[in-house]
Amino acid sequence: MGTTIRSVAEYEYEIGALMRRKDLAGAGLAALACREAWPHVASGWLYGSIAALLADDKISALALVDLWLERHPRDFRCQLQRAECLFSLGRRGEARQAAAAAVEAAMGPPVDVAALDAVGQFLSHAGEQHAAAEAYDRAIAAAPGDPTWYGKRAVVRRYLGDLEGARADHAAVLERAPGEPESLKALADLGAQTRDGPVLDAASAALAAVPADSPAAITLHFALAKALDDLGRHAESWDHLLAANRLERARFRYESSLDRNALEHIAAAYPEAETSRPDSTGERPIFIVGLPRSGTTLLERIVSGHSQVDSAGELSALSNAMGLAVDRLGGAQPANWLEYADALPNVEEAWVAREYLARARPYRGDRPRFIDKMPMNFVYLAAIFRAFPQARVLHLTRHPLAVSYAIFKTRFSQAYPFAYDLGEIAEYLLGYRQLMRHWHRVLPGRILDVAYEDLVGDLEKTTRGVLAYLDLPFESACLEFHRNPSAVTTASAIQVRQPLYDRSLEHWRHYAEWLAPVRERLERAGVDVERR
Repeated sequence: MGTTIRSVAEYEYEIGALMRRKDLAGAGLAALACREAWPHVASGWLYGSIAALLADDKISALALVDLWLERHPRDFRCQLQRAECLFSLGRRGEARQAAAAAVEAAMGPPVDVAALDAVGQFLSHAGEQHAAAEAYDRAIAAAPGDPTWYGKRAVVRRYLGDLEGARADHAAVLERAPGEPESLKALADLGAQTRDGPVLDAASAALAAVPADSPAAITLHFALAKALDDLGRHAESWDHLLAANRLERARFRYESSLDRNALEHIAAAYPEAETSRPDSTGERPIFIVGLPRSGTTLLERIVSGHSQVDSAGELSALSNAMGLAVDRLGGAQPANWLEYADALPNVEEAWVAREYLARARPYRGDRPRFIDKMPMNFVYLAAIFRAFPQARVLHLTRHPLAVSYAIFKTRFSQAYPFAYDLGEIAEYLLGYRQLMRHWHRVLPGRILDVAYEDLVGDLEKTTRGVLAYLDLPFESACLEFHRNPSAVTTASAIQVRQPLYDRSLEHWRHYAEWLAPVRERLERAGVDVERR
């Protein structure tokens, strides 16, 4: 009796199941078996490459797709996978070329708009926003009646600072899909609203038409909060903020006490932070940390205007490297945040430094210095200085009620679970302040606090102080941060395209009575709120 040959679909199912279980070695072996059984079908080569890349074997991942593409150069999926491999290796120019080849393959005939979307998403993630916009241009030309592609191009245009183009695209979405929540929210964010503007009535009507506890309702409540705030209708704006945040908070599990305890464990794990270790890299990265919505993006734009500095954006590279370093310690894996925090001082910092730089490489430019603007890196400051003795840390501070309001009015994308409840914001803020006091105590003089109010109040003086701390000469281009052409992908993408303004400094006072629970919790903990 002969051996039954398994179908490609069966192999694909097995590989997918193994990947979902994170058995990457098993997935690689199943992909090998698929290649041996079906050498003239792409699946074994593509999924083998994906498994290798997920296992951080970048060279093997690239080799597998290259072998297939030698015979099938117009295979869209493998060209895109090749771009992913090259980008992970820091070969950005070649990754752009592979992505361009994927675009051409997607152009058919017939045009594959889903493929163009996949390329657009990759290019945007890779920081190639102009090329991403061009991919969506082609998708729109091929399917002009589909609102999806206008919405996706709008997001990329906003990153690029093309705010008029973003507005036009969101308007095109609403022509094709009236009441579409994300576009109404985006239009609210893209400029001050008027009573006769495009958002207020449309969002109110859309809210009445969707289920009260739906994700669409959350988005529309945030849109209405912004529009009503612009109109000075602060009580109504707050009502919509409360509704939006209550609905969003109900969507996930979160224990604020666990975060507070973890921050306390991190401080206890580093009773001192000896940093006179050998410098294994010679690198001088710049870390900008603080609470979300504290002004970190503004400072990033100022510093990255310098001719010696690039911005790598908000990287997950450090937290990923630290997690892997904890895994390398052996023994039982941490069961929760607290055990993870306790393990941090035991990691091998030289290994962390190498792993971090490898992960940051695809996102940094060619200038001597680069910025990592992940705000939550404040939990790793001792590890940062152990891994990079020449690092610099800029810590953004902001009036606690101003930053609390700024957090509460923002819908973050899969981040900051404490952001949707005033009590949890207050608890996290206290834990953060306590940890930052600890870092200043054990790392005296190593961290520069930069007050958002000082940036706004005296931009040139504060910028000169920041550059002096970074050992950089003053350059006037840093003061023209709103002219910085690089893309911005954070919640501040719109604000930092404008010259500096001070109207946000005291705006929270319109909501002071409703922020009273935050004030009371902070004052009970001994925080002098008016001293920031």
